[in-house]
Amino acid sequence: MKKLAYFTALILFYFIAAVLLFVFLFSILSFLELKFGIQIPFVEVVENRGKVHVPFIGLNINVPFNYGVLIMWSVMSYYYIYFYAFKEFLKVFIEKKVFESKSLKRMRFFMILNLLPIIYIIAFSVSFLVRGIPVRLEDDYFIVFAHVVIAFLIYLYLDVLKKGKYVQEENDLTI
Repeated sequence: MKKLAYFTALILFYFIAAVLLFVFLFSILSFLELKFGIQIPFVEVVENRGKVHVPFIGLNINVPFNYGVLIMWSVMSYYYIYFYAFKEFLKVFIEKKVFESKSLKRMRFFMILNLLPIIYIIAFSVSFLVRGIPVRLEDDYFIVFAHVVIAFLIYLYLDVLKKGKYVQEENDLTI
């Protein structure tokens, strides 16, 4: 079952990486279509907004032609790294030795990645407050809450692994 979870995460990582690479590439190409009028497959420019059609999964992504595209690319990069770390996190469970420093580093990295959306949501809320727009609780806050819960659970498991590593080191020194 552990190997199935790892291989599912591996497939998910490569699928997400392929989709994000496709969207990244075609969002750049949509800008080129807007500026130079070149017809590019899977790209449509409507009212100065690009629309990328991802084949096979039926996903349509609106591409803004302003600073919003940088935010989109940074979020895509974050989730690329996130799913890579998730794959590495699950790899911990299929290794022969769980109580190693490498496993602890993988888990700590995944925990930190789950805490990063807090910074995003604080900046997002502050930018709304500065512009005088009321902050509404929407999907963004739920996603951040889910990341915080995952980080908390990983922290608990990380603590158990640290104690297990300590016990293993003591047992290795016992004659």
